[in-house]
Amino acid sequence: MKKLLLASALALISSATFANSNTGCGLGTSLIKNQDSTIKQVLASTTNATFGNQTFGITSGTSACSQPAQFVSNDKLNEFVASNMDSLATDIANGHGEVVNTLATMLEVKDKAAFIATLQSNFNAIYTSDTVNSANVIDHIIAIVG
Repeated sequence: MKKLLLASALALISSATFANSNTGCGLGTSLIKNQDSTIKQVLASTTNATFGNQTFGITSGTSACSQPAQFVSNDKLNEFVASNMDSLATDIANGHGEVVNTLATMLEVKDKAAFIATLQSNFNAIYTSDTVNSANVIDHIIAIVG
């Protein structure tokens, strides 16, 4: 058990390994190096999924994972969008407003007018349904302006 914990810790610290396109990234990819067989790829993929370490690896840039270029980790931004979903939707639809200006400031946008115009023209891609949540709205915005 100690060996498994040590191997896990070392794999999390090391991000030098490149992920296999079939198995993704995570602890399984870091531990199972030579993935030249279906069995090894299945074990690596299962390990990545079972321990939930792939998500950690993506957000931290470890375990043979890399952070996306458009990665946003901002608790204040998440809280702001969650608290202002309806107002933000109205501001984006109208192409102006205090809430969308605040969002632009939080995202450190230099050309706010262009940013807001882009959001307005992509409103349906941001607010994809009546039940869209704040995390999806942020992801959609980042994907559009990224």
